[in-house]
Amino acid sequence: MISALALAVIPALVLPWALLPLHNPVLFALLPVAPLAWVYRRAVAEGAAARAFLLAAAWAVPLSVSTIAAAAYAPDAGLRGVWHAVAFRDEMVRWIATGAGAEGNIRLFLPRVLIEYALVLVLSAATAGAAALLLGGLLLGYMNVYVGWVVANVDPSTAPGLAALVAWPPWSVSRVISFVLAGTAGALWGYPRLYARGSARAPVRQLLRASLGFLCLDIFLKWWLAPIWRDWLRALLGASAGLDAGGSV
Repeated sequence: MISALALAVIPALVLPWALLPLHNPVLFALLPVAPLAWVYRRAVAEGAAARAFLLAAAWAVPLSVSTIAAAAYAPDAGLRGVWHAVAFRDEMVRWIATGAGAEGNIRLFLPRVLIEYALVLVLSAATAGAAALLLGGLLLGYMNVYVGWVVANVDPSTAPGLAALVAWPPWSVSRVISFVLAGTAGALWGYPRLYARGSARAPVRQLLRASLGFLCLDIFLKWWLAPIWRDWLRALLGASAGLDAGGSV
């Protein structure tokens, strides 16, 4: 277990610093995920639900910390080196500046969340988790670059750790947990049916229930807290990010 954790965690810590300066979104999407996918699939093949979940969760944390730090150090490299990073940053800045956009509107963000959740389940079931991990890496990638950009653009008197915590709101944390649980459930369901027929089938109902619980928490927290978080982000960023000009960057 320790060697599997090391194989997942060490590349997640090191690779963002090496990959962002290359400005190659494909490499950034693939390379940090590949070692995790290898050890994750082994855990799924053995029906080890807790180990699979722990590996994915333990990978997501250092990948996020490392990407945020690297993007805060070189925001332009982060924006150019990660898929969808510029579009997401611009979307978030417009919301912070004007209140317009999906982040604060449940009619707009709910369909996106549900579609992503369904994709995690289907992709994980079909590929023993590999494609869902890739999707999760893509979603984490542009979120973390946005957080790094916030850290780089806050008032210099603001602690970087505080800026990162505000930019990574609690509903996003809940969503990551939900998606990791759902992906693990999907992989455990699909593996004995598609890749090892006749092997023992691990129970997945508890994982699915837990994932749906965190998904509901995500939706509720975002609906409830997004207006408060917008005020906090606006106070953190202010004119330093062009917000006084209506969100131009």
